[in-house]
Amino acid sequence: MERKVMIIPVLVSVILIAAGMALGDPATTGNIVIIAIIISVVPLFIYKYSKFLWLKSIEEQFPNFIRDLADSIRSGMSFEEAIKIAARNNYGKLSAEVKAMKNRLSWGTPLLRVLEIFGKKTKDSKIITESLHILRESFESGGNVASTLDSITNGIIVIKEAEAERESIVKQHVAIMYGVFFMFLFVAIIIIFVMVPMIKSQPQAAHIEGPLSITFIDPCEGMAGFPCNLFTSTCLLFDMNAGIACYYTSLFFFVVIIQGIFTGLIAGQVGENSIIAGSKHSLIMLFSALAIFLFLAKAGLFPA
Repeated sequence: MERKVMIIPVLVSVILIAAGMALGDPATTGNIVIIAIIISVVPLFIYKYSKFLWLKSIEEQFPNFIRDLADSIRSGMSFEEAIKIAARNNYGKLSAEVKAMKNRLSWGTPLLRVLEIFGKKTKDSKIITESLHILRESFESGGNVASTLDSITNGIIVIKEAEAERESIVKQHVAIMYGVFFMFLFVAIIIIFVMVPMIKSQPQAAHIEGPLSITFIDPCEGMAGFPCNLFTSTCLLFDMNAGIACYYTSLFFFVVIIQGIFTGLIAGQVGENSIIAGSKHSLIMLFSALAIFLFLAKAGLFPA
């Protein structure tokens, strides 16, 4: 499934870019490239983030499932019978997985194999992975399984409470990161509005004799390589002509984009301890910067 989510949007994006290039209009091609990037990135992000939310909901209900298993085993049931009884309960997103375990046991699949299959589906959860490992060790060694299940439940509850407390504390730090990003975006736009007219008002190619010299020219003049070709394409998207204004507008645009991507990833790691969750913040910041720059460019507010 994940491979399809990755491959299909990329193929669609390639077809769109090829169609845009066939049209021969640079501005249209630039818009199509942005749409293609969105098509390539957003579906994968939605898939990854929905899987992340699914896993979080599984983690939330997992202690209740383990506690019910312990109660059933303590009453004299076998582990297999305890799972079949638990399949009648409602554990939210986890219910489908518990019913799948019950069905596999009914088909004669060994218990350890059933736990292994469940572990592969939840391998991205450190809490569940470690809990299943402890559970398998206890089951194979013939120890007090009910007591082990109680210990696992208590351990998970303590960890989840600590995570909830940490998230409430770091929410303000995530808000600060958003504030820093939008302040950086505001400063970058102000620099464009102030610096570009100031440079353009100076005599072009002005030269001061001596060990130090100052030259006011377009840094990309006469250059066709990276990053000048990227800046030129960006200016076509912004409906700007090549020159000093084009260079510095594109330069600060990409600086803001890089800032947004990595600030968002850090915000996700700090706030939810997950890079996948950080992708949500990165996309919000990235599209905010893109929308603001496009609005200013299409409104003709950037210095020409």
